[in-house]
Amino acid sequence: MQNKIVLNTWEEVRRWVDATNLHIPPSYLEQVNNRRYPVDAFSIGQMASKAWLLHHLHHTRLDKDEPVVALFGCWVGALVPFLHNSFEIERVYGFDLDTQTIELAERFNQQYVEDSWKFKGVVADVSILQTDKLEFETSGELITVTPDWVVNTSCEHMDSSWFETASSDQLIIMQSNDSPDFEGHINTCNDLEHFKAKYPMSNIQFAGELKTPAYTRFMQIGYK
Repeated sequence: MQNKIVLNTWEEVRRWVDATNLHIPPSYLEQVNNRRYPVDAFSIGQMASKAWLLHHLHHTRLDKDEPVVALFGCWVGALVPFLHNSFEIERVYGFDLDTQTIELAERFNQQYVEDSWKFKGVVADVSILQTDKLEFETSGELITVTPDWVVNTSCEHMDSSWFETASSDQLIIMQSNDSPDFEGHINTCNDLEHFKAKYPMSNIQFAGELKTPAYTRFMQIGYK
């Protein structure tokens, strides 16, 4: 399986995303087009990272049926519909520090919020939570849950403490990049080996890099 993809122009990125057959439902496009959400959340670079993640997750051995998923740094929750459309998932909890961002995430994923909380946004700092036993409050309810999958495509935006408290039984799907020049990028990695060393796994299902004109994105899927 190809673990290094080099795309030197944005046109190459567009063609590559098209070739992955990323399915974008009409309801998703309607949400994007209503201009309530930051356009950066749906850039071609963001779509490429999601297509890359979904492609390799489909080729990963998944031991848990209908997993509970924790999505750290979920932003507006743009990944959530792709996860639900691609896999049988019980629930996705989306975590972000910003209250307004979580409000947008719940609006963007309203159909899943209203469907027995197949998506639920959480305003919380994941760096002070225990990833192997998350305890938090949302909509007036105190929740304790051990997520089967931990998805973090925003590792560059936070320290590594969330990873340190994960257990070896949790499937971790994570991405970072090598660009410290963007606002909020406080924990970037120099290259794939640096990424793997910072977040060591005992069972790596996939590790690779996706080079775009803006930065190189790194991804690992596996278990600590």
